[in-house]
Amino acid sequence: MPYLHFDEAKREAENLLVEWLRAAPAVQRALLVRDVFGKFRLALWADGEIDTAAAERGLTERCGAWWTGEVLRVDRSDAVTRSLYDDTAKLVQRSPECDRLLVLDRHRTRTGWFFDEPEPLWPASGDAPPIVVFYSFKGGLGRSTCLAAFAIQRARLGERVCVLDLDLDSPGVGRLLAADADGLTATWGVVDFLVEQPTADAPLADYYHRCDRVAGAGELIVFPAGRVNEDYADKLARVDLEEAPPAADSSLGKLLARVRAELAPKWILLDARTGISESAGRLLSGLAHLHVLLGTTQDQSWQGLNRVLDRLGKARVERGLPQHEVLLIQAMVPAGSEAARFARHAFAARAEREFAERYYAADDTEEAVAASFWTTADTDSLTAPHVPVPVDYETKLAAFGDIAEVADALCAGPYAEIATRIAERFESELDA
Repeated sequence: MPYLHFDEAKREAENLLVEWLRAAPAVQRALLVRDVFGKFRLALWADGEIDTAAAERGLTERCGAWWTGEVLRVDRSDAVTRSLYDDTAKLVQRSPECDRLLVLDRHRTRTGWFFDEPEPLWPASGDAPPIVVFYSFKGGLGRSTCLAAFAIQRARLGERVCVLDLDLDSPGVGRLLAADADGLTATWGVVDFLVEQPTADAPLADYYHRCDRVAGAGELIVFPAGRVNEDYADKLARVDLEEAPPAADSSLGKLLARVRAELAPKWILLDARTGISESAGRLLSGLAHLHVLLGTTQDQSWQGLNRVLDRLGKARVERGLPQHEVLLIQAMVPAGSEAARFARHAFAARAEREFAERYYAADDTEEAVAASFWTTADTDSLTAPHVPVPVDYETKLAAFGDIAEVADALCAGPYAEIATRIAERFESELDA
């Protein structure tokens, strides 16, 4: 038989088992497990005797070397094994083609991309600050600049804002919002906390500095990733962002809880790593209250954004859960009136299509349910998630030495609109 690729093998296995289950009513449920090497085994719960020969033969023929040949009757196993598989079955996906077929994929890394937090770490109301994540699939789109702009604007309104640099592989926002014009940052940072937290209870002040020179009447507290010196890679190699959910029990969750409890900020802003990174997987899992997504008209950018929209939107809607909140920014809009007009139109049109397919619920959703969902009926709203805020490319913002040189510019134009759109999402909660 022709070589079967990784993706093809899973489709073949699922299709085969859907067919087999339709002809095997005595099987209560089947769990298809794909291990870290990409190979399958099968666990079954059934009433009485069942004939698995057809299923095993089909998996051998259609999956080739990807099929291990292992079949387990859970209902006939010992109590410990039954308990393990029963608990696992409650957490895994059901096939949309057959609700008796469950599918479990195990992964070596980037596990944060494969689970969903039902709700953010805490409700954003009263003294509980919103957590806002800034993310772009591709680098160089001004993600950290957008975060800094929002932080400065809110600080100048007299608020306390905490910024955490979670772009651990390529730190930036900690130095962007440095303590002085020479780039001074805290000696220790997020990486140090994540490594040290399980064994010590160090003062939180060890891990942050203040960026007072642009904060106006407020406070801007910055947790850098850590100093990128000869020890940084060694510490980063010990950071575990693959911790199992719930996020509240993770080292990152404990850091955010301490920031909330000890600093009482009005906002917590997280700068995520680009791409399909460990950091992004954890930060886009639903622990935050709002996800600010930056993109461009390029297909590469949309390929990445679509994976995020599927995760924050469609995947939850299919499970009957409201979407995680999103704000879209069109970055790097080219200079020139005609080019800018074309780019804005193209991006907005594609955003509406992609959100309709990957994020919004259908407009015929039951009225009681639709009240907590974004639906395609919301596309007429000028503040709906798919409506982007365009940010023009500005040379001055691409080549400045100190954030203080451009702080005023970051409080005007599209950056002011971004800040307004973010704040509007939380007005009723924060006033409560």
